Order: sequence, then structure tokens, then C-alpha cells
Amino acid sequence: MKIALDASVFQIPPTGIAKVTLGLYEACRKRDPSLDIQMLHHQPLQVRLPAGFRSVPWATRGFPARFGRQWALPLYAARARPDAIHFPWNGGVPRGLGRIRVVVTLHDVLPLEIPGYFQGEGEERAYRRQKQRDLDRTDLLITDSEYSKKRILQNFSLAAEPLVVHPGPTLQMAQGVGPEAGASDHSYFLYVGGYHPRKGVDRLLDVFTGLRRAGKLSGRLVLTGSREYFSAAFRKQVEEAVAEGLVEERGYVSDEMLATLLAGARALVYPSKFEGFGLPPLEAMALGCPVITTRGTSLPEVCGDAAVYVDPDDSGDFARALVALEQDDGLRRDRKERGLRQAARFQWDKAAETYLEALERLREGTGRSP
Repeated sequence: MKIALDASVFQIPPTGIAKVTLGLYEACRKRDPSLDIQMLHHQPLQVRLPAGFRSVPWATRGFPARFGRQWALPLYAARARPDAIHFPWNGGVPRGLGRIRVVVTLHDVLPLEIPGYFQGEGEERAYRRQKQRDLDRTDLLITDSEYSKKRILQNFSLAAEPLVVHPGPTLQMAQGVGPEAGASDHSYFLYVGGYHPRKGVDRLLDVFTGLRRAGKLSGRLVLTGSREYFSAAFRKQVEEAVAEGLVEERGYVSDEMLATLLAGARALVYPSKFEGFGLPPLEAMALGCPVITTRGTSLPEVCGDAAVYVDPDDSGDFARALVALEQDDGLRRDRKERGLRQAARFQWDKAAETYLEALERLREGTGRSP
């Protein structure tokens, strides 16, 4: 089977979407080594492709990048005739693909849920129109969680229900990478993710620094991920905490270092209110790291009974969870064991089996999706 993959998401430093897309296709090739995966891109890829993945830089074949997917991708599809073309980055399906089967991964529709996301009704209508156009051109729609599936069905008209393909963990402890300094006594809490109001990182800083200054917590809070400060006030909040030695900013780190940080952390603190899946908590659980998170959106689906859940708007609730995970060794052991069991439910082999069966039905013409 030949699958063309719109590799736009791999032209930027690896994101969660890029990692789970690679994870899925690597698992697919383990089940079916004959699978021919062609990565279509017009800028250099920022990831190292695994064996069996072919780079197809269409911009160097006579089509300037400004014509983009609207011209080059349909012409490529007409010439190469893949069994399917997959758009894994929330759509962007061009016209003119003819009889080529189209697969889209719509990870979530969180813009419709996050208060104040759109600047006006016109912007929201444009979002809905574009997503509906993508869905109308889609033969197989994939999403990451039952929660996202439900929200997609509530907001859009579909010919068939989305197929839920749960991602698996993508991090592994690298050979020869030792624990972080001080990791043996789990001396720090860890946050993984971008700086965005929906992530709750500002409330986390408020609660954590307040506890540290009051002498109710020891150690530090390590922040990893994007450093795109969403306000001057938040930037000042971070800078003051760093200057006091309460917080350490790492920015983006390698997968090897992230795995090491997770394995050595007292707990991952993930206070997000809106997630289509929630990869960092899954990665944490798979590495034996307890998780503090919220019951927002898809997170209980990922974490089950393994997490310590908090109300992110209740500072007292949040503070109690942080103190408990620092002081109660029994609670940490319990959440570690529960997390390992919960993470084991998310297996790439199962995801690949579900996806390949759906692709085969699509190729045989037995339906647009299961």
C-alpha cells in the first residue's frame, strides 16, 4: 500500500502532532513492512525519517512554494496515484485530488471551546467553513480521543463517524542517559508544554511560588517547552521566580532529556483546561512519573484513575495536591503504579492495527470509515 503524507508539520521543530504521526506510521510499518510512505514537503524536514519513509520535496520539482498544496499536491497525486493521501495536521485538504482517498486527522476542535479564542463571530464562521470544507473532502477522519470525536460530531456534518486512534507514548529513556542531578530524591516538579492561558501555567506559578515562599514546598519547578510569553505580566512572573531560584526555564529540550526529566520528577504538573488528548501526561505515566492534572476535556480519558486531579481555579485544591505529592511517599508510589498500568492501555501496535484495518476497508471501497 502506498500512502502519501502531507509532511508540513515536519518542516518545523517537532511538536506533539509530529511525534504521534511518526509513532503511528512507524508502528504501521512494523506490522506491514511493505508499506510505502512518501513524505511530501516543500521546505527541509526538521526530523530524521525512520527507515522506509521516503522524502518527496515537491517544491524542487518545478513548483514554487507560493503555489503550495493547491497546485502541487493534486498534481503529485495524479502522477503518483497513492492509495491514500493523509493530512495529519488538522486538515488543509486541497481541491482536485480526484479519486485519491483522503485521510484527515483532526486532533480537536478546541478553538470552539476556548473562551475568547476568536476575535469575532466572523472569524469563528470562517473557521467552521474551512473545517467543514476539509471534512467534505475527507474519506476517513481520524481523531485522538473519544472526547474529540464527540465534539467534532456536535459541531460538524459528517458522512461517517470519526475513527478514534489513541496515540501511544513516544519517549524512551536513551541509552547512556543518566538521571538528572538530584533526580534520585525527586527534588523538582515538572511542567511540559507551551505558555498559553489555556494551559494554566500562570496559575501553577502563582500557587507554586506562594508555597515555596511560605516554606511549604522545597525544590524547584522546571518548565520545558515554548517560551512564547502570552503577556508582559506573565513574563515578569516567570522572570521573578527564576531570579529567586524557585523556577528553572529549560525551553525546548531533546526527547532524551525530556524522558530523563520525567523519570526523575516528583510529579508532572499539567493544569491545562483544554486538551484534545494530552500527550505529556501519557508520557509521564509511561515513565513512572506521577501526574497532577485537571478533569478538563480529554484528560480523564488519558489518565483514568492514575492522576491526582485538581480544580485549576481553586488555589487551595491545587496547593494541597502539590504538598501531598511532595510529602507523601506512599501517594507517589501509588500514582506511579497506577500510571504505569494506565499508560499500558495506549499501545502503538493497537493504534496501527486499527488504522491499517480502516485503510484496507477504504481501499477496498467498503465504506468511507468504520
